[in-house]
Amino acid sequence: MRFAVLTAILVFFIYLAFKDIDFALLYQELLKTKYLYALTGMIIGTFIGSYVRALRWRYLLDPLKKNIPMSSLFPPVMIGYMMNAIIPRGGEVARPVITAQKEGISRASAFGTIVVERIFDMLSMFIVFGFLLFFFRAKISDAFYPYNIEMISLWSSVIILAFVLVIVLMLFNIERTEIIIEKITRKILPAKYQEKIHKIFISIINGFLFIKYPKSFFKIFVTTALIWIFYAVSSYLCFFAFDINLNFLDANLMVVLASFAMTLPLPGNSAGSYYLFLKTALVNIYGINPEVAIGYALISHLLNFLGLMISGFYYSIKENYKFNMGIKAE
Repeated sequence: MRFAVLTAILVFFIYLAFKDIDFALLYQELLKTKYLYALTGMIIGTFIGSYVRALRWRYLLDPLKKNIPMSSLFPPVMIGYMMNAIIPRGGEVARPVITAQKEGISRASAFGTIVVERIFDMLSMFIVFGFLLFFFRAKISDAFYPYNIEMISLWSSVIILAFVLVIVLMLFNIERTEIIIEKITRKILPAKYQEKIHKIFISIINGFLFIKYPKSFFKIFVTTALIWIFYAVSSYLCFFAFDINLNFLDANLMVVLASFAMTLPLPGNSAGSYYLFLKTALVNIYGINPEVAIGYALISHLLNFLGLMISGFYYSIKENYKFNMGIKAE
């Protein structure tokens, strides 16, 4: 039922993105597209960006197990992306489970590091978006009216920072945290589940242990910045594929809007919302022809999707991964 609802939402977004498109003109634009630029952008964003993501993950996992080899981290990242494209958010569970099995660490703690990753990704998106508002505030407001994306991003940032603060307080008061969690689980859960849930919760908090190791902060910051830069370069190169005369700052706005769109957990790597957000921005902010705009969104998303699916499938076969999708403390 849930998948059917998400698929219906996906189809609705695709309809909104394509409803005013002249398909004959779109076909002509796709014939003129310089695919080498788009393909190069995909390789940079999908593969180089994902390798740096795996490297950042290594630093987050260091408190659980030092110096996990990249050969144990990059394949699960790509398999996780493939799973996300098939089952929305499925990769968020698959990736830590695969790595935990291979490296002998707690699944729940490994999953905690994925939560940390998403926090860094969201914060970097909001920071870049806040910077871009100095240049595009009025145009963004007009393009996405009546939705106040500025306020949505502001409140989302506040909620994320509040969540991080709570986790930090828990980590530095871990014994008191365990007592509080134990009291809560006793009140709301049957006895047979209390100890299990308690252990899982503490294990997930352990995914944030990097906070206790300031030496890793700079590496995590640099890799987070590099991930964003590679995504922006990927977006920028795709401009050349469609002869879109925009600059690197504009490419950053495309990445922000694509990130907003892909926070919606829809099948097909959130294709419908991705098409709609990027097309709306290119047409309403920059005055780009609708067929060119939807062509840009379509090709950039499709190449990325194919890259993730092919590489994820390759690594799942190569590594012969067999895993249970459950998260449990170990």
